[in-house]
Amino acid sequence: MKSHTRSSHFSLSPLAVASSLAVALSAGQAVAGGFEKATLWDAEYSALAGAAVSSVNDSSAIFFNPAGLAFAESDDIALHLSPTFNKVSSPADGQNFTEGDTAFAPSAGLTGLTILNDQFTLGYGIYAAGGSAAKYEDLTVGTLAPITDEYSTDIKIIEAGLGLSYRINNNWSVGGTYRLSYVAADINLMSGLGGGAVGAAVGYNDLTGFNTFAVRLGAMYRSDDDRWGWGINYRSEVDIEVDGKTSFRSGAPGFGGEVPLDFNNLDATAETGLPMQISTGIDYQVAPHWTLFGEITYTDYSNNEQIKFSSDDTSSLPVPAINSNWEDQYNYRVAAEYTGIENWALRAGYIYTTAVVPEEYAAPTFSSPADAHTFTVGAGTSILDGQVDLDFAAVYDTVENDDVKGGGQLTSSSQSHAGKYESYSYSFHASATYRF
Repeated sequence: MKSHTRSSHFSLSPLAVASSLAVALSAGQAVAGGFEKATLWDAEYSALAGAAVSSVNDSSAIFFNPAGLAFAESDDIALHLSPTFNKVSSPADGQNFTEGDTAFAPSAGLTGLTILNDQFTLGYGIYAAGGSAAKYEDLTVGTLAPITDEYSTDIKIIEAGLGLSYRINNNWSVGGTYRLSYVAADINLMSGLGGGAVGAAVGYNDLTGFNTFAVRLGAMYRSDDDRWGWGINYRSEVDIEVDGKTSFRSGAPGFGGEVPLDFNNLDATAETGLPMQISTGIDYQVAPHWTLFGEITYTDYSNNEQIKFSSDDTSSLPVPAINSNWEDQYNYRVAAEYTGIENWALRAGYIYTTAVVPEEYAAPTFSSPADAHTFTVGAGTSILDGQVDLDFAAVYDTVENDDVKGGGQLTSSSQSHAGKYESYSYSFHASATYRF
């Protein structure tokens, strides 16, 4: 069992492979905001509310803080499974509070590390880095010429990382991760046009694309007695540009000259970004079997003002952009670990996440416009004479706003609806780490 009371000493094309991995590794709905859940795929650190930046010392450091690779005591390879269920509800039809469908995301990760010598450690992995999933099936919009269709967002961001850490001395280390990102997305929008009289549906589907360069950079300090530590991790922005198809249909094509004529299967491009992020935190062993953790994460979501769409097949699109006008996000993480039971570590934590989506721009398939609360619990043990670590966690995220004012111009033809918005998700995490 690894605890934090530690001792001191392709025959397939790349696109086809990436598409399959996107399904296997996809993250769940970003209930707290933006394109990210408050916790992702690692069971140990999910149980600790994601507060890993000061203490991570295994191959998961490739994601949380690459400097932590330098404090690993052995080579390892780890498999992480995190099935996630989420539900988003809102006045999606423009008038009534509508419960969304439960969406499932099989979030996962595979990580490993190799100690090269006393100073350098190599890490590698492929894992879910973000995403968003919300769906309303068989939603009807339009009063005079209605249509029934699906209103949904499904965004998957997976990342392949190659990291290297350098141990400066017994206390300090630095590290970096090179990141290759792959994005797959389907966005289906619905709205009542012509004053709400004509129902319309716009789809941007089968969108895929790569970003070939981004980094994570980190530093870590461990005290001489290893009772406390500090860490910082920087994540550079990822520009997302994905190509796919777009379609449009309405209840009354060309109605009054206000509604575009229907079309299908035109080439389209969508652009947005996974923003810059900085995390810093500490851990401290307050008693022989008790360690406390604290961490703050800042994410520059105010840089995400729109999701832009374009097409070479038409001079104008019914929805050339979704106006998000998101706000910066702060995650405040606290957690505790108890190791007083032989061969077991018990963990629990809490995350408070500030709202990313402003009330004025509340959208049915993105995060609800309110602060979010995340509760985490889990445990870890070891088997086979300490060669294999097993970790488990359960996480519940919730956010609700009963009186959203709305009114913002979400697209060129639709406004944010007033009413109640709520989101929640359940995720279960299991990690197995083999040390050799």
